[in-house]
Amino acid sequence: MQKTKTKSNKLFTKLSSDINFSFDDIKSLNKKSIIIIKSLYHNDVTSSIVYDFVDNLKPPQRKELCLIEVPGTFEIPFMIKILLEKIKNRKFTEPISILAIGCVIKGETKHDEYIASTVINALRNLSLEYKIPIINGIITTLDMKQAKERAGTKYRKGKDFANSLNIIRNSINRVKRLK
Repeated sequence: MQKTKTKSNKLFTKLSSDINFSFDDIKSLNKKSIIIIKSLYHNDVTSSIVYDFVDNLKPPQRKELCLIEVPGTFEIPFMIKILLEKIKNRKFTEPISILAIGCVIKGETKHDEYIASTVINALRNLSLEYKIPIINGIITTLDMKQAKERAGTKYRKGKDFANSLNIIRNSINRVKRLK
């Protein structure tokens, strides 16, 4: 994955265009194939990643979006599991892709290590179990400054995740065409 870096660490606080996608509307999943599961903890950081991600999608992809928010990073795999169980037998026109967005910042204990490791392993396991690409958008940092740099205009993780989505979708389509 290519790193995007600029000089500023300003966060993204809104979408650059009028994009309308559903929030917590599970009924709309019939026509949605890009599902964002976002932690509300460190909301300024995780929202910035979402805004940058959405702004870097191709216009047709923006119509495929659904956003589901959870309290913290630890709850992301649980919500993905519930979601995948709910939709596992549905037919979609585009392959389903999930972006898990959370932020884990080091504290005075090892709590951050346990949370990050548990969540990242759970995301991998869910992706393999359900054969659905889950993009790991869990950023782990030593402090809030680093988190804002990654989520903001300096490192543009949202843009990186949008690029990852396109790469994985292209790879899946190529593999499906194999005989």
